[in-house]
Amino acid sequence: MSERVSVLICTYNYACYLPQCLTSVVTQTRPADEVIVIDDGSTDGTPELMKQFRDVRYIHQENTGKATAFERAVALSTGDIICHLDADDYWEPRKLDQVIHCFSVNPKLGGALHEVHYVNGSGSDLEFAWNSNLPQEPVVLTLDESEDVSFLYALPRSRGRFFGVPNTSSVRREVLQDLLPLPHEVGGAVDGVLVAAALRHGMAYLPDRLAACRIHGSNAGFGNVDSTEQTIAMWEFLLGNRNFRRFLSLRHARMLRAKILERKAYLASRTGRSKIAGAWAGIRLPWILAANGYRCNWKHLALPAACLLPLRRAASKHNTGNNGSFLEPRHAA
Repeated sequence: MSERVSVLICTYNYACYLPQCLTSVVTQTRPADEVIVIDDGSTDGTPELMKQFRDVRYIHQENTGKATAFERAVALSTGDIICHLDADDYWEPRKLDQVIHCFSVNPKLGGALHEVHYVNGSGSDLEFAWNSNLPQEPVVLTLDESEDVSFLYALPRSRGRFFGVPNTSSVRREVLQDLLPLPHEVGGAVDGVLVAAALRHGMAYLPDRLAACRIHGSNAGFGNVDSTEQTIAMWEFLLGNRNFRRFLSLRHARMLRAKILERKAYLASRTGRSKIAGAWAGIRLPWILAANGYRCNWKHLALPAACLLPLRRAASKHNTGNNGSFLEPRHAA
């Protein structure tokens, strides 16, 4: 018997994007067994819009933030495979066909993700520099080999690898269950938890661009303050979760701590909040990297001073929308 597939979508005031998102799901060449939309308190006419999609299970609730909304979607779903989709994105027609094929040929696989093409708010293609060193064939990614990636400032001669876009994640329910419940503070970084859950058991990477990732006003901007806070919360949650921690070597746990310290120092430099704690995090970071055989990026050396100097700071907007990734929540794409 084939495995059941659930597509989970959390939305907040994205009525302008939902029709294309949902149409791309219900017209897949391999249909999902169920599609669940959790409306996290939208006030833009989303309930009326959803009447067009009667085969989609729609739940409207008071605003709780994405982590809580997504957790509710998981609890309501029945699929063996859980596919995450942001309400402002959409899939190519053969997305599910190709992703589910990965699970069928490798029953022990924890999850799958792939490349995307980027579009703006109106759906026009955006040009981004494309990495010609990406694998041309599917590969399996693991937790151990990703320990030195996803720093804000790339480490010189880093050896790790991670390909694909985290918000395209599809994972087996059984690999996610032991990481629930999620703290509210994780917010839009829930796709990072999905990736972390799957990497423990191996995660297939497909080089094909099987979805469109939309970059627009409310989710754009490298180093977005709110997304940085959510990334820190997500990584601290994973580091403190015994079901995740038991898969980490001591070295890997230290590198995860280094990523947290980097984000905390960066956040302090951007906002002017917790300046002393941020500077101390920035001072500790190079020492942890050196103790584990890595050189820091030269920008890391400037972080302590950036925390303390009277620089122009960024304001946190505390977006309660539902965007977010393991490498960085998606408004920092």
